[in-house]
Amino acid sequence: MFRLGSSHIGMMESGVSIVAASRDTQNRPLLGRAMACRVAGDGGRVTILLSRVKYPLLLDALRRSGTIAVSFTEPSTDRSIQVKGADVTVEPAGEADSARIATYFCLFTADLQRIHVKSDLAHAALGCAPADLAAVSFMPTVAFVQTPGAQAGSPIPT
Repeated sequence: MFRLGSSHIGMMESGVSIVAASRDTQNRPLLGRAMACRVAGDGGRVTILLSRVKYPLLLDALRRSGTIAVSFTEPSTDRSIQVKGADVTVEPAGEADSARIATYFCLFTADLQRIHVKSDLAHAALGCAPADLAAVSFMPTVAFVQTPGAQAGSPIPT
């Protein structure tokens, strides 16, 4: 079983850009921007938070296919990883997720400000009511370095 290491978990749970993807029944790609991530202590289960209003087709595709690919990118450095997973479940977000989202927004907007992007952009792109969020959980099966450069596409060892 694939397990994420602590350095990758730390990055995923920080203020990074999170883009999730899956496919519909005709294998057409569907994408959505997630707000925050939490990873189980052992690195064996990842949960991202997606807007149910903005991404109903993506959430439906995740339920049907049970597969997901998620990219985590630090805007100020382009440091990126992609995690692919299976055994997807979709549930309403919990109360503890509200605090996680608030922390995520602070970290994400601080990183954007390092590259002179105004925090209003993050709020416009990601803002939604906490009751609107779905918690999408999955078991990671493989991960890749996606940072531009010679190592891009390299598998991340377990």
